[in-house]
Amino acid sequence: MRTNYLCGAIIASLLPGIVALTRDTKAPLQRRDVNPDLGGRASPLNRPNANYTREQLNALKLAYTQVERVALLQSFGNTDDYFKFDFTSVGAESNAGRGEGGFGFLAYAPNYPILLGTGVSMAIGFLQPCGLDSMHIHNRATEIVVLVKGTSLNTGFVMEDGDNTPVLTKLGPYQAAVRPQGSIHYDFNDNCEEAIFIAALGSEDPGVSRIAQNFFIEDAELLYADLGYPDFISPENITTFAPTIPFAFSLGAQACLKRCGITYNATTNDTASI
Repeated sequence: MRTNYLCGAIIASLLPGIVALTRDTKAPLQRRDVNPDLGGRASPLNRPNANYTREQLNALKLAYTQVERVALLQSFGNTDDYFKFDFTSVGAESNAGRGEGGFGFLAYAPNYPILLGTGVSMAIGFLQPCGLDSMHIHNRATEIVVLVKGTSLNTGFVMEDGDNTPVLTKLGPYQAAVRPQGSIHYDFNDNCEEAIFIAALGSEDPGVSRIAQNFFIEDAELLYADLGYPDFISPENITTFAPTIPFAFSLGAQACLKRCGITYNATTNDTASI
């Protein structure tokens, strides 16, 4: 108990210096251009999210209590800058994937450090007609997803070896589905209008690993063996095929594309994802 008291007293004595340091290194906020695509709608309340220096992030991480962390954030400047996160293209660059099928934003500890110590994060996905948030896992988080705009959202997950029966759901507006930590899952907008979903995640650093893309970065000879040496693929064409895989938000099922009159262009179907 005495050790805890001494640690608290030491950190309390250092706090004013840390506050002064972070105040001196405060990063200025710069407004970004509004993306005219889905998710770029601006309102008078939209503003760019804060940028944090390494010194600021280190000070927040080392804060002894959540109260001290809140005090540090308050010292950085306007609370509307440091306690609010903007899930539009006004607020941030798309950091949870972008492709022909849509894009997403993720608020987590590195870009929204008020989440440090809370064990939660949040994402929003903007899906174009026939947009697919491709099969992936979250390494460190269970996820609950809610459809907030659109006709419906097809979702599914598979748990693990020994329990690989797909769990499929079709969400209507304001309905939710859960995907357990580590399960392979996806979100598909099988409609000819846009859809928006919100996802709450049970970690401030949930992680993401895209299944197809990360599978095909392995050694081509080993992949060929893992697939059972099929006639239609070889180590040579694996290396040609792998770069063509859309990385994150791609365009989905052919039936949807045909129904909605959308042409699939493999050369532009992807940009990047975290």
